[in-house]
Amino acid sequence: MQVMDRAFPKTYGEGWNNHQCRSMLSMPSAKLLIAARKEKVCGFVISRQAADEEELLMVAVAPECQGQGIGYLLLDHMLQAARSHHVASVFLEMRAGNPAEKLYTKFGFHRIGLRKAYYTGPKMEKFDAVTYKADLSI
Repeated sequence: MQVMDRAFPKTYGEGWNNHQCRSMLSMPSAKLLIAARKEKVCGFVISRQAADEEELLMVAVAPECQGQGIGYLLLDHMLQAARSHHVASVFLEMRAGNPAEKLYTKFGFHRIGLRKAYYTGPKMEKFDAVTYKADLSI
């Protein structure tokens, strides 16, 4: 939770609370991958698989660890694991304008949809969400 609290600005309403994380991770299909240095958690990926599809629910890297390739390594490892489990497609949704888009497009994700006013910030402001898909069977 410490990484998530610091990785996601409160402005956009993207981060999850403790209850949401525990609920997701208690699901049998949920997967958690953690990146650590010297026993300090630097980042994580949460995903879940259903049949031959996987949903990338969250990637978070602590601010002091950003820009060091940790997000890239986490995503690369998650996608390799998905391929080994015969996943054909991976989906994700993120805030429109999120700088992480550059990382996702490096891995072959392409935009497939838009949800207007999906995220709600702390002052009730609304932000769009964009849906992406990566085809792993290609």
